[in-house]
Amino acid sequence: MAASEPKGHGQHAGMWVFPDAAVMSQDLSAKTRSMPQPFTIALMVTGVLFIIGIVGFVARAADDGFGEIAPWGYYMAVFSFVFMISSGAPLVVVAFRITKSHWRRPLSRVGELFSIVGILNLLMFIPLMFLLPDMANPDGVVVGQLELRRTIWFEGPIGSPHAWDLLGVAFLTITSLAILWLSAMPDMAESRGTATGFRGWVYNRLAGHWYGTKRQWNTQKAGLALLGAFYFMTMIFVHFLISSDYAQSLIPGWKDSIFPVIYSITALQMALGAILVTLFIMRRWGGYEGYIGKSAFWSASKVLLGVTLLWVYHLFAFFITYWYGRTEVEVNIIKYLIVETYGGVFVANLVFSFIAPFAVLLWNPVRRSAWGPALAGLFVIIGALMFNIRIFVGAANAAEGSARYDLILEHVPAPVYPDVWDVFMVIGGIGAAIFVYLAASKLLPLLSIWEVKEGALYQKWGRFIRGEYMILAKPE
Repeated sequence: MAASEPKGHGQHAGMWVFPDAAVMSQDLSAKTRSMPQPFTIALMVTGVLFIIGIVGFVARAADDGFGEIAPWGYYMAVFSFVFMISSGAPLVVVAFRITKSHWRRPLSRVGELFSIVGILNLLMFIPLMFLLPDMANPDGVVVGQLELRRTIWFEGPIGSPHAWDLLGVAFLTITSLAILWLSAMPDMAESRGTATGFRGWVYNRLAGHWYGTKRQWNTQKAGLALLGAFYFMTMIFVHFLISSDYAQSLIPGWKDSIFPVIYSITALQMALGAILVTLFIMRRWGGYEGYIGKSAFWSASKVLLGVTLLWVYHLFAFFITYWYGRTEVEVNIIKYLIVETYGGVFVANLVFSFIAPFAVLLWNPVRRSAWGPALAGLFVIIGALMFNIRIFVGAANAAEGSARYDLILEHVPAPVYPDVWDVFMVIGGIGAAIFVYLAASKLLPLLSIWEVKEGALYQKWGRFIRGEYMILAKPE
């Protein structure tokens, strides 16, 4: 048995599980090696979507080339959507690990595996380097135009912004992979003697010197803390670069210090939502119910509720500043991104990023369930997709050619609807991310074996006076 019967009474029934540490490694290794039919079907479907996305990308490149950014607005949106998840999920794990939350153990590896999706995201970013317009006005200074497009790179270093944006995304990917490697090393070392094929080759080379000595465990703990702190700083900075260079700088006159914060909060919100959706699928259909109790959903739902409120607060702060300013460019930006041009997309963004998850997470019985937080997580994922379409499609199509060097946004542009290649790239990009994640789950266990096993040794079910409760040891 992977676990004893779920424990808890009344409304807390099934809240806690108590895995058997003696058989955990063997059971989870078998789950990693297995290829059940639903998983195989999901892998095939997402693989087909991956191919469809490549077809859409090639067709768009053949039709429009890389000379103008406007036709690539939906590609920018799907890149940013995947980037938010692949960069935000490792930070969610880092935050919960630093706070030493016991309930977070089942979700640690689920979030860290998104680091492998970051490799795909890095490849998706390379075409965007060639699409971002130069800072210098190609037509020179004319009336009503700037010599340099308004960006964060005034008097910037050589290669800015293209090389530095790529360097930032690459460093973020490498750091997240380092966190995954350091965290998964004990699990790979434990299984390197029995793993075969490509998995065995990877385990032997990435964990060949791990023997579980006290010094190694202390080094791993310190390394995860240092890498986590560095990753936090890097992620916030790279989010600032992407949101500034590929959104604000492309809309003439848009200057807003709040938007990069909204971008990072949206990333953390949707990353936590994606982790909860993945956990629910694992618990409901993946055979992991013996390892994932409702406590993980209950505790994470409180964090998701807080981040959702933080998101709407910053959205209000952005809107009210421009609404009170009422300059011509501020009015036009509100009309363009919120009220008129992309008003329908904004409403969908607001509903799925705030109203729907808030309505779900407001109720204690729903937060204590497994399906409630996962449903709220699905809502915020949809909301984040609407956010990226609204912002990046709007930014790519706000102005063309020399109009990007105008002082202000003089008129409200018309909306740009997706064509068949845009649809292919959006669904293909999302399908590609899921495909890579599913493939990664067959390389490394979906649960961090050493963390879940450690947690099982710290807890037990005991009696106090007339009731039964979970007794949790505090190791530090």
